[in-house]
Amino acid sequence: MPAEGADVRIDLTARKNWTGRVLVGFMFEGDKTPLAIPGEEGEGFAAVAAGEKFTGQLKKTSLLRAEAGAAKLILAGLGKRKEFELDRVRSATAKALKRAEDIGAESVGLLVHDAKEVRGELADFVASAVEGAILSSYRFDKYRTPKPDEAKPVGELVLVFANTKNLSAAMRKAVTEATVRSEAVCFARDLANEPPSPKPPEKMAEIAASLAKKGRITVQVMHKAELEKQGMGGILRVGAGSHQPPCLVHLTYAPAGRSKQTIVVIGKGITFDSGGISIKPSAGMEAMKDDMAGAGSVFGVFKWLGSVDVPVTVHGLAPFAENMPGGGAQKPGDVIRHFNDKTAEVISTDAEGRHLLADCLAYGSTLKPDLMIDIATLTGACVVALGDEYSALLGTDQRTIDRLVAIGKQQGEFFWQLPLPSRYMSHLRSKVADLKHTGKPGVAGTITAGLFLKEFVGEGVPWVHIDIAGPSFTREDWDYAPAGATGVPVRTIVALLKGL
Repeated sequence: MPAEGADVRIDLTARKNWTGRVLVGFMFEGDKTPLAIPGEEGEGFAAVAAGEKFTGQLKKTSLLRAEAGAAKLILAGLGKRKEFELDRVRSATAKALKRAEDIGAESVGLLVHDAKEVRGELADFVASAVEGAILSSYRFDKYRTPKPDEAKPVGELVLVFANTKNLSAAMRKAVTEATVRSEAVCFARDLANEPPSPKPPEKMAEIAASLAKKGRITVQVMHKAELEKQGMGGILRVGAGSHQPPCLVHLTYAPAGRSKQTIVVIGKGITFDSGGISIKPSAGMEAMKDDMAGAGSVFGVFKWLGSVDVPVTVHGLAPFAENMPGGGAQKPGDVIRHFNDKTAEVISTDAEGRHLLADCLAYGSTLKPDLMIDIATLTGACVVALGDEYSALLGTDQRTIDRLVAIGKQQGEFFWQLPLPSRYMSHLRSKVADLKHTGKPGVAGTITAGLFLKEFVGEGVPWVHIDIAGPSFTREDWDYAPAGATGVPVRTIVALLKGL
């Protein structure tokens, strides 16, 4: 599966060397001048923009047409200074590049201010601008023919430094790291945006193999026979209704030096979810190609890991299956025996993802992790509770939950913690198995799913579950995520690992 992603080149130069035709500058709401354009020149630009009702408002832009032959200037608003956070840089950059796209610009210069003009590290500001540019220019159009008059994304972003002292090796490193992170997100987006038929489980295993890196990343695949040997009843039964056999991908990242911790990251990989015997309504079923977005996020993280060195061991587990209503499919009333020998009564075959995760949580616990995280488009109840921009967090590791909330806010990926009350375990009581796999209809669906998963986490293993059912896929453009797969929560997991 060839990568689609974004195709915007990033370059750095001094302002005296820039010869482009479209320049982007940032401005805080209410400031007298834009960043990096001081004095009378900046005041003049601000005055002209104010005549167009632009005063630096967040997500607003102003296109200033200079004298004939001179470069055009696009001002992008950062909002009020006292409310500044780095995610505003991503949004402002995306808005500016969209304005540049509308006027047919192929290359844009982005004016980088001096460090003292904005609080925080300048390298972080620049890195956020790079992320906003790459992520917003992403397109998944491999199957469509562009219209002749269709606007094309800006192909080049040149970071134009007003102060050449800031044009340093450290700054270039920050830009490179931001590019690598963004490309990992675009890779995850590609996988979730791909139609379901070209990405059956075995194809996903082939893609995983391409992530291997000698001495750093290894890839093992458990096919049907090995899954049977290991007792992975959840993965096997979910995939039994399809003629495409299920599999489990196990990626392992080893650092160059001594490993300080072992982290397990698990991603649900339903390559298409029809609902099985409990078949879904046809309206909207086409979006079920993204039911492997959790596994796609794991692949995105390993795409990033292949280009960096972090002092932790990372295991990525991605169970893949198609949930189809074939003759061999699991049935409501079946009992599934999982990897840790616990049994679960099936109530609805459309609650299939938790069976894949159950096997992997039990298996991942045997790897003796210091932290285990699973990522899944798991419950429609999560969308009802939190909408389409927040992911739910549930788990046993409060410190990591708090860190994910804080990191997510910095990354523009939003999380909200839900409780795991033991009293709700009564919802999962079964008369024929150790537990039912779903709770009471229409009641605490995300919470009872989390409680079910907790039963498969090894004793003493710190664990966090991330339900991305809402923000994994958007039907309308967000600031720097075009309609389709978003790549949430790749950047947050990357930042968490980097922070370790």
